[in-house]
Amino acid sequence: MWTSLSIVHPVQSQGWFSTYQDADLMLSGIDFNQCGGALLFNHPNGLASDGKKLAVCDRFNNRILIWNKAPKRWDTPPDIVLGQSNFDSNDPGSSKCGLNWPGNLSIASNGVLAVADTHNDRLLIWNKFPSSTGVCADISIHLPSITPSGITLRWGWPWGIWTDGRRLAAVATMGGTILFWNNLPVIDNQPPDYTITNKFFGTPRNISSDGLTYFFVGDHNARVTNKPGTFFWNAYPSQANQPYDFYRDEWIKGTVLSNGEMIASGLQHLYTWKSTPTTAGQEPYISFSPSYYSNGDGVDVTEADGLIYVNNYNGNNILVYSQPPDSLHPDPLFALSVSDFHHNSLTDIGYIQNSVLSTDGTRLIASSDFDHRFYIYNHIPDKSGILPDKIIDTRSFNLFPWDHVLYKKTFAAAGKSIVAIWKDSDKIHLRPDIQFNNQIGTALLKDIKGIALDSNFLYLADRSGKVYIWKGIPSDPSINPDFTFDYGAVELNRLSSDGEYFCVTQQSPPAIYIYRVTDLLQSDQNPWKIINTSGMLNLPAEAAAYRGSLAIANQSFHDILLWQNIQDAPDKNKMVVLGNEKNAADNQPGIGRKKLFMPGSLLFHDNQLWVGEFKFSSRILKYSYALTNTQNQEKDLFTFLYPNPAKDAISLSTNQDLIFPLDYEIVNSSGQIVIRSALSFKDDKIDVSAFADGLYLFKSGKLRRLFSVLH
Repeated sequence: MWTSLSIVHPVQSQGWFSTYQDADLMLSGIDFNQCGGALLFNHPNGLASDGKKLAVCDRFNNRILIWNKAPKRWDTPPDIVLGQSNFDSNDPGSSKCGLNWPGNLSIASNGVLAVADTHNDRLLIWNKFPSSTGVCADISIHLPSITPSGITLRWGWPWGIWTDGRRLAAVATMGGTILFWNNLPVIDNQPPDYTITNKFFGTPRNISSDGLTYFFVGDHNARVTNKPGTFFWNAYPSQANQPYDFYRDEWIKGTVLSNGEMIASGLQHLYTWKSTPTTAGQEPYISFSPSYYSNGDGVDVTEADGLIYVNNYNGNNILVYSQPPDSLHPDPLFALSVSDFHHNSLTDIGYIQNSVLSTDGTRLIASSDFDHRFYIYNHIPDKSGILPDKIIDTRSFNLFPWDHVLYKKTFAAAGKSIVAIWKDSDKIHLRPDIQFNNQIGTALLKDIKGIALDSNFLYLADRSGKVYIWKGIPSDPSINPDFTFDYGAVELNRLSSDGEYFCVTQQSPPAIYIYRVTDLLQSDQNPWKIINTSGMLNLPAEAAAYRGSLAIANQSFHDILLWQNIQDAPDKNKMVVLGNEKNAADNQPGIGRKKLFMPGSLLFHDNQLWVGEFKFSSRILKYSYALTNTQNQEKDLFTFLYPNPAKDAISLSTNQDLIFPLDYEIVNSSGQIVIRSALSFKDDKIDVSAFADGLYLFKSGKLRRLFSVLH
């Protein structure tokens, strides 16, 4: 048996990533600081009107779009943009002129505009309605700065805001608190007059109110029934910790129409009541779920100049009706920003939600659990904005691929309770060759969060805290795993293996477990290294080893942690940070060239690191480092290691003459170095006659390869 080895020779000037470096390119979008123009939204979120104007939070584009007269056609461009200096840019900003992921807004009849600037952790107030593009806010209230002492979780991440021009109410989603000002703030960081908290609040989001007869707050993680819901007050709350009057399941946001009816948008339905509900038992007389309605985290609706504007967050448009939609009148008059209300313009920019990445060296493959799709780029993209060449829908075999792996020609994807395996990655447009449902032997597949594959093992992680390992792909569903790791009452995420190191990512509580594959082959189930340094990790999504290096996608600190030598992890002094200037809890996300927003997946390829972002951004980024002259010279150097298994000697042979000595070492299964030497000629031989039978690891630079000795 011959083993082909691609060599990267160790040199002192070897290139590597640097902290806070620029990304080279981005996919799942147009380009850095480019949004595609005034009418190309990216997840519109909040709507507001004073009855005539229309204002929209174009959330992922870090801007607010304003129509001075509510649009009557799908292609009516906005008159003003806030948060940007023009209609083409979308970089985040932290000055009073900038925005970072704005969540909601409110317009008062006297022209006051209030905005929840979510990822700047602040509220912005314009005392007069903006009359031109780029106008800066007058007042900024930074929620962490006004958090009272003694609060367990500081205020931040505001999603909801309301004003009548005299009073102000806002939601500190982080901190689970509703904040009230009796008078509109007149100075920066003016604290609220009173607040409401409640043991049943989870992550309260947006506010619906007329300032008098109703006030309700949607909550994505309400603790009443542990699902999204809405808390209702039958009048505007006037005192601290005033109890809510009733609660209903489903997070909604609504408004009273000019005819007295109340309309509300929910995660999946649009609801209409004859009048404002005052008890939980009052059901809407219309509950309608159009096929083209694809909301999610952007529930909102407003009325302007006789028309009803309904936000369609994941559908990426705003649906416009002349009356509340129902089964007899299901279709909108039009959808703002697209000529066909069935069309999702995110497809025009190649948007991929929650991407997981792999490559065979030529193609780039992305998968998405949210989209239920595989995306194939026939060639690894070399510039931003490239669209996938092929899109494959996985719903026909009920696969929602949370994670996938490509090893040689074998492609495997897993999600929920299904594992799908293709023996030929060129044929993933066909049904899988092997599909496991719900169970493989004693391995119960309830919510699969990770899959990995190498020359020795198939690995699966269930969110419930178990990792299952088989020696190769099971031949049928009755095969029990060879190893089962039970981490207890934790939440696991993605897995990876480069054939030398197998990495398990524990999302909560945060930890990375690294195993040596050679140890597993010897039935040693103890992790080689555990990374759980206090304050370093927050909801990590994936760890990946590659040629002796390590990367961690540190999702909720919005950074990637890198060690050129995996042996050095988790030493902060030898750590490189991508996406932020430092590894810290106060890191703010962003979509700039230097920034990251919830990194969720990793792919090493040569001198490149590809990163897939999760949920609230979903860009795909490529980082790289420059190869030195020596590295460039040795990119195509190969060596052959044979025979395998070896008996008395193992031969090394390169495909070209060596200009530099090829340093190498051989390590036994106990981690001891048994030989350290250098190959100076094209062909050489190593005496292994004195080696004990067993597995050995050949190491040269970043290359690792297993071989065995059998006398």
